[in-house]
Amino acid sequence: MLTHRRILILGPVDSGKSHLFRRIIELWGRRGYRFSALDLDVGQSTLGLPTTINCLCGRVHRFFFYGFTSPRVSPLRFLAGLSRLNRGGRLVADTTGYVEVPHGLELKANIMEVLRPDLVIAFSLKEPHWQAYLRSLSCRVIFSEKSPQARRRGPAEREKYREGKFHAYFRETERGVVTRKNLVPIRPGYSPSPGNLVSFRRDGMDLFLGWIEEVGEREVVVSYPAGRKPTEEVIFSYYNMYYNIKRAKQLSLFEGGENEGLD
Repeated sequence: MLTHRRILILGPVDSGKSHLFRRIIELWGRRGYRFSALDLDVGQSTLGLPTTINCLCGRVHRFFFYGFTSPRVSPLRFLAGLSRLNRGGRLVADTTGYVEVPHGLELKANIMEVLRPDLVIAFSLKEPHWQAYLRSLSCRVIFSEKSPQARRRGPAEREKYREGKFHAYFRETERGVVTRKNLVPIRPGYSPSPGNLVSFRRDGMDLFLGWIEEVGEREVVVSYPAGRKPTEEVIFSYYNMYYNIKRAKQLSLFEGGENEGLD
């Protein structure tokens, strides 16, 4: 399997995709290969934060601020981010668990058109439309059952994972002011609100994230990781940090308690 140059991993949630993704990264690294690792899981990211698509090439880490935790919210923006980060040469890519037919299948087919893998590893995709599509591909396809070590995680546990990532990222923050004219919505016409997640950019490249604390008539106050230098170009989504910090406390994330009484 490791002799292939471009590997794409597919499958539903909690099927073992991310574990295999990390193992291939580890083994290619041991062999001294130069390669890119592309993490498309915007909800349960391995290489970066939720709401982002991530690419690791050696020690260089780049990301695209997609702005949502599911690819079904804005498939076109998702594909735009994928195209922005895609590189030639050796590559391994992990995908989301969004595999529903027809839209999840259509999105994955478009991902394959962009990445052009020579090996696809498909976990637990027995639905007839998926089987027909995968068997029609010209590249090699390995069909696999769900990993016996894969453990089913409920919505509360998945949310706790996301907020743990954000909590670590925003452990130490500073505040700055952004003019409203420099604040661009991911979706045209959307107005900023306290708690909205933002990304600071330079020349169209995402550098780091923050969130809106206060909204004024001409300016907004933004919180971001300490030691960063804000840029003038800022894009925001409606993913709300205030709501998710509140939920994280309900999940006892900061106190290290048990996950109780949550659906």
